[in-house]
This record gives sequence, C-alpha cells and structure tokens, in this order.
Amino acid sequence: MKKLLSMLLVLAMALGLGTTAFAAVDELDEDGVVDYLPEERPAPEDDLYGYADFELVTEAEIPPGYLGWMYATDISTQIEDELDQIILDCVDHAGTYEKGTPEQKIADQYLAYTDTASRDAAGVEPLRPYLDKIAGAGSIQEYAEVLAELDSEISYYSLLGFSISTDFYDPTFYSVYLESADLVLDQPYLLDESMSDLWELYKGYLTDLFTLEGVDETEAAEKAEAVFQMQKGLAQSTLAPEDMYDYSKCYIPMSLEEVAALLPTLDLGPILEKEDLAQPETIYVTDPGQLEAIGALLTEENLQLLKDYSTAILLNDTAYYLSMDFYQAHEDYIYTYYDMEPLTLEENALYDVQSDLAWDFGRIYIQEHFSEESKQYVEDMTRDILEVFEGRIDKLDWMSDETKAAAKRKLETMTLKIGYPDDDGWPTYLDDVEYTSPADGGVLIENILNSGRVYRAYMETLPGTDVDKKQWGMTPQEVNAYYNPSYNEIVFPAGIIQGAFYDPDASYAYNLGGIGATIAHEVTHAFDSSGAQFDEYGNYSVWWTDEDMERFNELCDQVADYFSAIEIVPGQFINGELTLTENIADLGALECVSELCGDDKDALQEMFINYAYTYGEKLTEDALTEQLLTDSHSPGWARVNAVASCTQAFYDAFDVQEGDGMYVAPEDRVGIW
Repeated sequence: MKKLLSMLLVLAMALGLGTTAFAAVDELDEDGVVDYLPEERPAPEDDLYGYADFELVTEAEIPPGYLGWMYATDISTQIEDELDQIILDCVDHAGTYEKGTPEQKIADQYLAYTDTASRDAAGVEPLRPYLDKIAGAGSIQEYAEVLAELDSEISYYSLLGFSISTDFYDPTFYSVYLESADLVLDQPYLLDESMSDLWELYKGYLTDLFTLEGVDETEAAEKAEAVFQMQKGLAQSTLAPEDMYDYSKCYIPMSLEEVAALLPTLDLGPILEKEDLAQPETIYVTDPGQLEAIGALLTEENLQLLKDYSTAILLNDTAYYLSMDFYQAHEDYIYTYYDMEPLTLEENALYDVQSDLAWDFGRIYIQEHFSEESKQYVEDMTRDILEVFEGRIDKLDWMSDETKAAAKRKLETMTLKIGYPDDDGWPTYLDDVEYTSPADGGVLIENILNSGRVYRAYMETLPGTDVDKKQWGMTPQEVNAYYNPSYNEIVFPAGIIQGAFYDPDASYAYNLGGIGATIAHEVTHAFDSSGAQFDEYGNYSVWWTDEDMERFNELCDQVADYFSAIEIVPGQFINGELTLTENIADLGALECVSELCGDDKDALQEMFINYAYTYGEKLTEDALTEQLLTDSHSPGWARVNAVASCTQAFYDAFDVQEGDGMYVAPEDRVGIW
C-alpha cells in the first residue's frame, strides 16, 4: 500500500490550462492508461508536453507495484534498486553484526518481513492486549481513555488522537494538536455514490478482518456495514481536501473548555493523563466540524459501534504486518481496487525495510551518491533564483511598498537545506528502536509496534522544549523537495539532485529547467495562497496590507478558475481550489527561471524542453481519478502546457502565434509572481 501511494507523492512541486476549456485527452486508451500523447510527435508550439516527452513516455512502463509512472519514478526506482542491494548484502551476513548497528537492523527487519512461519505462529496475538482493551471498555469514557492509552503506548489512534508539533502561531515551541478521525477512504470517495463498487470491496475487506480476528462471518459482515456507515456519516462533516489549505477552517486554536464543549460526554482530564500530556492551555483542532460530529457519536448507545470501528482501524493499520491471512486480505483489497498484479512478499519487504530504516539508508546513500560539488551548484543556483524573485517582487504593480518590504524580508531570512542534514540535524530518536530477527525470537508486528512506542515516547518529550529547526522532514534519498512555512525553509534532498533535474555536465539553462524550476517552485510556495499567511519567522500572521491581500486573493481566484476549466479526460476536470497552492508555485517558478535565461532563445528552448521532460507521466485511470480527487498537484500534462501557456517567455522562445495549440490570449493568462 505504501509503495502504491508513494508514486502519487513523488514530487512536492506542481502545473495546469486556461479559461477556455482545454482537453488533455479526447478519449481514453483501450488499455486504460493515460499518457496524454498524440499519435505523432507534435510541434512545441502546439503541445510542449507531447513534444518534450513523446519518446520518453512512449517507451516508459508502469513498474510493478506502482499506480503509474512519472519521470521521477525512474530515479526513485534506481535509488530503490541501489538500496535493495544493500539490504540483500546485509541479509547475506545476518547474525554477524553487532546489536543496534544499521546493518543488524536492516538484515533482521527484512528477515522478520519474509519469515512467514514466525508471522503465522504469532497470528493476531501480539495485538490481543490492545484489542481486549478496546473490547473491554464498559462506557464511553472508558472507551475514550483506552484510545488515549493506545495512542500513548503504540502511537495508534482511530477516532481521537493527539499529536505534538510546532505551534501554528509561534513555531519556537511545541503545541498539542487533536487530529481528525481515520476514515480509511478519502472523504471524496465516501461521498461519491459512483464509488459503490469500492464501497462493497471495502466492506468485504472489513468483513475479512473481523472474521480473521475471530468474529462469526455473519456478525462480521454486520459490523463491517455499521462501521462503513459510521465513516460515511463522518465524511459529511469532514473538511474536503481543498479546505485543508484554508487555515481559517483547520488548525483552529481552542481552549480546553472549548474542546470539552464539543465532546460533552467526556471528561478530558483523565484522557489527557492517559496520553501523558499535561493539560494544555490551547489545543489545535484540525477539523472542528468533524469533531462536533464525533461528539454527537460519543453516546452510550453507540458504544459497541465505536468499539467495532476502533477495532477495524487497528486491524487495518496492522494487517500488512500480521500473519499471512491478514496480509493477504490487505493485499487482495488493495490490488483488486487498483486492478494490479501484486508484488511478492520479498519485493514488498525490500521496499518496507527502506521505509522503516529510512534515515539509516540516508546516511549510506549520501556517502555513495552525492557530492559537495552538487551541493554547491544547487546553493549557487538558489541564490540566483532568490535574487531574481526579489526583483520580481519589486516590479509588481499590484503590491504596495509596505508589503513588498515584508515579502523581501521573508526571502532574505529563508533557510536553505540541500542534500542532507548537518551532523546535528539527523534524527536520533529512532536509534532506540530494536529490530529482532525470527531466529532471535522476533516477529514483524512486534518490531513495528516497538517503532511506534519509541516514536511516541520521543514526541512526549517535546512539549516544553525549544523547537529544533535543524531537523529535516525528508530523508536524503527522497526524490522530492518542500517548503516548510513554519520554519520558512526550502529543502532539497540529494535524491532529486540528479538525472534531468541536475546534470553536472549540462548547461545552466538545462539545469534551470530541472532543479532550477524545482527550487523556484519551492521559493514561490512561501507566497502561495497558504504560504503567504506565514511571516518571515514562520508565524501564522498577517503581514500584508488589507488592500494588497484583497488583490492577492483576486489573483488567486483567477488562477483557480483557469485550472478548473481544464478537462483532463472526458468528464473529469482539475479542481482549481484543491490545486491552487501548487499551481501558483508552478506559475511563479517558470516565470523565475525564464527570467534567468534572459533573451537567449536557445537557452529558453532548452530550459522549457527539460522542464517539460521532468513531468512526463503515465497513470492508470484509477490513479488519475485519485489524483484529481485528492492530490494538490495538477496532472503532469497540465503542469507543463497550462503553465507554459501563461508564460510570455514561452511565446518568445518558440514563436507561438494565435491559432497554435499552446496559444492563450494575453488577457486570459494568469499569474501572480
């Protein structure tokens, strides 16, 4: 499941097309794969995506275990292959490593994944203490306290769960957050009646989980139906994906008394005590509407339903790591839904060991695959981009000098992280996780639960301590990048500084189309519809004049409308509100790197073509549907053609004229930065 979904999250960068209704695909391919290519390679002025990606996408194949393919997938799979070999080498020497070394953990965790005998012998029993606690709750208050115990002990939550993160308004300290309920299926899927086939599949899966846990099959089906209806009901009050980027609707600070008023049947004191959290003055609620709906559910007559729900969530969260009957039920559900051939247990194990021990692999990866020269190159290019971006702010005709000064302060104070953390920036809390092989009495689910225990114990040490801004949110081997508004930082792991994103032997213009556009994208995120709500210190605060913010919001609406007009496949359009932040970032990025190319037509063409190349992709219809419903990024075709069509430098580079496929009238083009 993790590998399937990771493909859709490969890049934290984003692109889209105009106020006239563009259509990326007139009709779907017979094989159900969407690649956005015409039958013959088009001219760049008609279809930049098709021109740049024709051979690449034609020859590309969706790898086993993936929902689709992107150009970045090739880099990711190459990295995975390199790390797979490290795992297999460690396994070949299992039993010879000192306890606690990365090699010992890698070998023993892989063996725990693949030893079916130890997994089957353990069955569901390692979860029995937690399942029994849920089942034994005799009242709504006891039920909520059990959930708090499980959250504190193994970092598991279902209906109510608390987390620790930097404070939304002052990121120098940590605060408590009350997370939304686990609905398993994304909110749009639970509200869309056309998803009835998925609903039946999901209910069948829940029935299998209850049956495997020991419930009679008829009763299991009844429980599954009731749990699903509860989740479907909660979805009615849950924020839509696009609302997650509107901070006036989520991350709402509430007093303990205000939270208690939404949960009137509970005494929060004992619950927070079970969570090992001192009673905080403020709790950030991530979905107040859903929390109110949860409060209405927390009645004694619903006690059995709630216990069944939390049991189902615990079983779903752990089925992949349990005995092979649970594992197979999970795999059958996932791969049936996506209509894909499943990976073997060994293939899954290789991927998951890399995930479980990601930071250990990160240290190994940078030693063998990243140079100081690459780091310096990206840092120098970033300085160039920041300088250009500052100049673009100065030239804005819709922003006052007062707001421009604040925006430039945000640029000047932006932290840059490239390649990998400094020595004191690597997380160390995971060093305490013990991974035990079956030969030494270990079992996979216990290793996983132990990881959750260590993680939660670490999180509970954070309140009252200073925020450590040296920590990274991505491992070095990830093919990705991000902007963190709370830290006002841009981060570029080593994994993305290669291939078409960065070639040390290529021209500056070529690399501007790759890593340069990525850098400019992340810089622009500091000023998208969400990032613009944070100041240079990472505080969630207003640093705009009222007039400037009003004009900015008008421009954001124009961007949203432009992308919402794009029909990707017949009947399916981009959600301009959901993708707004990423589309703003893409538009700003391409303007920025175009300016760095200047009036050099050859350089501009090289930059645009490589930019388009990095967004080549193939997706199954199911993957595309999921992307359009839940992903904040527009499809790759739109990220190329829609954004380039709004960039004047593209018209200059390729002599685009009215009547060409890429032409958008000047008055219909959108952009902010």
